[in-house]
Amino acid sequence: MRLAPILLPILLAGLAAQGCAVVDQETYVAGDTGTTTFSNPTSKGVHLGGCSLYGFEKQEPDGWSDRGPAVVCVWEGYARPVAPGEVVESELRVPDEAGRWRLVYPTGLGCVDDQPMDPAHCERILPVTTKPFDVIELCDPRECGPPLGMPNILCPDGEHVAGPTDRCLRDPDTGTCGWEILSCPE
Repeated sequence: MRLAPILLPILLAGLAAQGCAVVDQETYVAGDTGTTTFSNPTSKGVHLGGCSLYGFEKQEPDGWSDRGPAVVCVWEGYARPVAPGEVVESELRVPDEAGRWRLVYPTGLGCVDDQPMDPAHCERILPVTTKPFDVIELCDPRECGPPLGMPNILCPDGEHVAGPTDRCLRDPDTGTCGWEILSCPE
């Protein structure tokens, strides 16, 4: 399927809309797992990479630095079609390095089905990024001092638990370490 040139600006505007690619948290601990979601808000199908759906970028003083795909592949595989309105959810393996990160989904427009997602088989390949998220690192528990000894409580929603997590975390702003304490969601 080839898209008429007049449709590309419409698709670009749809893909640029916020909410196409999101992560489930604003802050993660290095090495944690989370969830990332890609949705196609357009009225046309798009394609994602066949092997690694997304890659990582880290914010550096001079801009965003490409840190490669989430999965290193021997062969990229066939592009994965994403129908209009479809949502693709996948596991996020948080980088082990502290800093400000974002995910980049290479998204193909006008791609040929059952082919790799590349310029030979797609009219355009555009980056769709998530909002940036922070990755903080664990500290050696000795840097936090003795455990807090406070209890955990079940939150009023009956689902979440608040209190100490027994994780010693480094504050990204000050560099100091402290025990993580979860609060109930509002």
